[in-house]
Amino acid sequence: MAPETVDYAKGESPMTDFQFTAYLELREKYESLLQEVVELRLVPISNSESGVSDYQFQRFEEIRDKNEELNNELAVMRKENTRLKMQVELLKTSYGVNRF
Repeated sequence: MAPETVDYAKGESPMTDFQFTAYLELREKYESLLQEVVELRLVPISNSESGVSDYQFQRFEEIRDKNEELNNELAVMRKENTRLKMQVELLKTSYGVNRF
């Protein structure tokens, strides 16, 4: 029997294929944006007054906005996951545990 990767004690539940695919896409976007931020931090500082070039600042703003957007999308997905879990529990209690 394979070990379970879901920690029910922490309130986790198994993901559907769609949820897992969406999670992977979000994770890839987040990791690429994070990598870009790290690369921008390593770029030598220009001689501007603020210490960063206009391009670096604009790109930082874009990445920060994208990060906020992804965090909001993740929060929405978590709420949807919680709603679906509640529906499953209601269906289990309504129709009996043996049907699922």
